[in-house]
Amino acid sequence: MIDLAADEAYYILEEPFGRKHLLAAEYYGDYNFNIGATINCRVDKINCSGKIFLEPEHPHHKRGESYDFKINNISIKSNKFNENVCVVTVVDALGRDAVCNVDMNIGNSFNIGESINCKVQRIKKGILYLSHNSLEDKQLLKHGEYYSFNIVAIEKLSDNKTYYILNDEKANRYILDSQFYDHYNFKIGMSIECGIVKFSSRGYYFLEPKHPFYELNKEYLFTFISKKEKHITLSEIEYTITVEDIYGKEIKLTTGKNILSTKKVPEKIKCRVDGVKKGKALLSIVEE
Repeated sequence: MIDLAADEAYYILEEPFGRKHLLAAEYYGDYNFNIGATINCRVDKINCSGKIFLEPEHPHHKRGESYDFKINNISIKSNKFNENVCVVTVVDALGRDAVCNVDMNIGNSFNIGESINCKVQRIKKGILYLSHNSLEDKQLLKHGEYYSFNIVAIEKLSDNKTYYILNDEKANRYILDSQFYDHYNFKIGMSIECGIVKFSSRGYYFLEPKHPFYELNKEYLFTFISKKEKHITLSEIEYTITVEDIYGKEIKLTTGKNILSTKKVPEKIKCRVDGVKKGKALLSIVEE
């Protein structure tokens, strides 16, 4: 473990291919990691710069499994549609709080101190994201799978942001932040394919529509803009390369290799599309 600042400690993880990753120690102090130990990690996300974020395996809970949790608090809150939702706060096996939405019609049947059975939909920074079977119709979607949704409205919601309002085949509602998809030219009445990205602590899914031009795992030429370098550790440098996509939007990607060090600055760079996030392609450089 290293300290990069007075209040920032990190575990250094080395993957089988030799690349090193930083893992913020503040979230995993009670995981009891030891230097030299091998731990299983899941790629939690890849940001718009191509940086990989890892989530180590929880010592007590597994994603997709259901457990009995002790209820610590019950409250009524408003969602983005200004609808009341019942939120139950529970305590996990490490003593951390986690929240779970339950159907308003049965919310008053639970009591503080009792147990409730919840399913672990996601684990991020050691925190459990839970669902309850009273909302099962809204929680049958699988992460990474694609589903058809109909655009039924474009509305400004309680957070003052404008969203595409989507319905699935059971008329469950979903939201899509319009600011990231203006170039997709979505219209009310359209049917679109969206992948399930992650499950929110507020009880809804984050969706990502299929990109109108780029396909996953295919290679394309992107216009080269710039390259910057940053020291991750004393001996390791991370390179950030900026390119421009077909819509003129800048995309950043990171690599541990200085692949442009001995070459003339190129006009185009071949990249593979590894994913899409908020309307932008997530890229990795294709070495030739």
